[in-house]
Amino acid sequence: MTMQIDESRFFEDGYLILRQVVPPDQLASLRLTAELRVDRCKARSAARRDPDGPRGGDWYAGAQPRVNVDEVVDAETADVVDFLLGPTVRGVSAQILGAPECTITSMQILCSGLIDHGHTDWHRDSSASEQAPLRGLQDDLMANRPGYVQWNIALYDDDVFWVVPQSHDRPTDEAQRQQLLLDPKAKLNGGIPVELAAGDGIVYPNVIMHWGSYYS
Repeated sequence: MTMQIDESRFFEDGYLILRQVVPPDQLASLRLTAELRVDRCKARSAARRDPDGPRGGDWYAGAQPRVNVDEVVDAETADVVDFLLGPTVRGVSAQILGAPECTITSMQILCSGLIDHGHTDWHRDSSASEQAPLRGLQDDLMANRPGYVQWNIALYDDDVFWVVPQSHDRPTDEAQRQQLLLDPKAKLNGGIPVELAAGDGIVYPNVIMHWGSYYS
């Protein structure tokens, strides 16, 4: 059954936090699937390592190693694909997009790096040079619904991800811009942590300002 959501809250705040996106009885299985895929990516990285590359290959040097699910999926680990295409993730996305025929464009597992790279920059996942000016993207989102949404789903308790509420419909203000010029990797005025318990998720449009505060 598709999870019912408050669409008005999504368009007002720019995101929704949904509890127990992963049902408790599926959490252990999805964690195991994630670990199996991580092991496969580590093995592929080591096998493809250049002689002068980092030990273990690029996986071990990355700040945010990512599993591209489509590259390592098989029958043993297909349960995560079934979950993402199910009534919760795909079903909620279809409600927000107003597009029952929507599908998934990317499936990744984001892992903590093995080398401490610290904080990431505050950013929006949009590009004026490749898509459109920010204000145009924001106006289109509010008038016509987003054409695309992103999810972060926690398999373990996670408070790393931050957002600036309502920044999906606002430009970066002058005070924030000055903060970013001084240090784009520090807490930003108006930003809040997204506190996800294991199994919770957040769904948001790519134009919202967000931050991966610290990956240890």
